[in-house]
Amino acid sequence: MKDEISIYIPVFNGEKTIKACLESVFEQTLKPKQILVINDNSNDGTLEILKSFREKIEIISNSSNKGVSFSRNLAVNHLKTRYIASIDADVVLSKNWIEQIINSLKKNSATLVGGRLYEKFIENPFNLWRSIRLRQHWGDHNLLNPKFIFGCNNILDTKKILNVKELYKNEDEYFKLNGDDTELGKFLTKHSHTMFYDSSAICYHLQDDNGLSLTKRYWRYLHYGDGLKKRNFFKTLKNLIRQTKKTLIWTSIDLFKFNFKLILVNFVILYYFVILDIKFNIKNN
Repeated sequence: MKDEISIYIPVFNGEKTIKACLESVFEQTLKPKQILVINDNSNDGTLEILKSFREKIEIISNSSNKGVSFSRNLAVNHLKTRYIASIDADVVLSKNWIEQIINSLKKNSATLVGGRLYEKFIENPFNLWRSIRLRQHWGDHNLLNPKFIFGCNNILDTKKILNVKELYKNEDEYFKLNGDDTELGKFLTKHSHTMFYDSSAICYHLQDDNGLSLTKRYWRYLHYGDGLKKRNFFKTLKNLIRQTKKTLIWTSIDLFKFNFKLILVNFVILYYFVILDIKFNIKNN
C-alpha cells in the first residue's frame, strides 16, 4: 500500500452541487491519485454530470438506492491507497483541505481527521437554524479525540486499521441516511485509535434547505439509534411532547437573542415533525 491519497464521494440526486464539489477536488494543492464517485441510483441529472468528468474520475453506480453506509463500505474496499478521503456531494473544499488534513494525520499520529464545515447560504433562516442546532463541526478550536468525526469531510489512514472492511458494515434501513459517522467514531474509540478535529481544514456546505427538508434531516438525526421499527403510540406521543418542550426552550432563547426568524423556523419544524412522526408510527404498526 503506497502513501498516496484517494477520495470518494457518495451522491444521490446531487445535480445541483456535484459539479462544484468535483471542481474543488480538482483544484487541491495536494492532488489525489484517484477520485471515485458512487452514484447511489440517482434519478435526476447527476449521472450525466458525472459522465462529463469521466476522464478525471471513476464512477460506480449502484443498481438501487443503497444508502450512505453501503456506498462508504463499497468505496473503502475498492480504493487501495493508504489515505482515503471522504466528502459529501454538497461540500466544496478549500484549496488546501487535503494537504492540511494529511499534515494533521501525521502530526497527531491519528487514524481519522476531519475539518470544519461552514454553511454557504446562511441568509436562508432554515440554513441558519441548521448551522446552530445541527452543526457538523466541533467549533473554532482543534480537538483531540472528539466523540466522532463528521462524515461530510474527513481522511482515514487505512494503514492503522487491521480490517478496513469492518468500518461501514451496518446496512440497516436507518443507517442508509444517518449515523454511520457516529458508529465509526465508536469503533475507533473502542479500539484505541486517535481522532483529530482540525478547525483550519475548511470546507463549505452547499445544502439549501426548506422547512420540510430541514425537518426530515433533523428527524433522522434525532432518532438515530432509537430502534425505529419498534415504535408504538405511547413512544410517539412521548417524542412529540419532548419536541414541543424543545421548541419552547429554543423559542425562549431566540426571543432573548432577538432571533425572530429562528422562532418561525422552530414552529415550522414542530409542525412537520408531528406529521413525520405520526406517519412513521402508522406505517410501522
